[in-house]
Amino acid sequence: MPATAGAVPRGTSPITYPQEPWAPPAHPYQPAPPRRRSRWLTIGLPIGVLALVCLGVAVWFGVRAFLGTLGPARTAAEDYATALVEGRWDDAQGQLCESDRSVVTADALAQEYSSPDVTGYRLEGINVVSSNGRTSGEARLVFETTSGLDTTTVLPLEKDGDTWRPCP
Repeated sequence: MPATAGAVPRGTSPITYPQEPWAPPAHPYQPAPPRRRSRWLTIGLPIGVLALVCLGVAVWFGVRAFLGTLGPARTAAEDYATALVEGRWDDAQGQLCESDRSVVTADALAQEYSSPDVTGYRLEGINVVSSNGRTSGEARLVFETTSGLDTTTVLPLEKDGDTWRPCP
């Protein structure tokens, strides 16, 4: 077939595209400026952090004060138990509170804690109570013996001035 004038070859289009393909229009508006930080973040956050720091300091001082109360009572219970385990009956009797020191003798302590022979102890807990101006406590001691039996003793403690003393 002869080519005719103005004929468009197959597979081509007679339409020309003088412009670019379609794209969404550019934004005519500027983007909004970033939001200013809220007043809550500017004022509330530092105040909250300061409050948490103050709370942490208060807890730290509270724990130190609490442990400061337990420390001397714990030491008194451990010193007494060590004297009993080592067979230092006079030392153990000398550590007792005034009301028990005149009643409990070193021989009575020797009779109580030497049969069966005490080989060691564990301090399982200590409790200190302050009520009506009187501070007292108790220590839970487990004495280990040569026979393999453990004897649990709840040792009452009294605060005598600045010194803690056992009062069995």
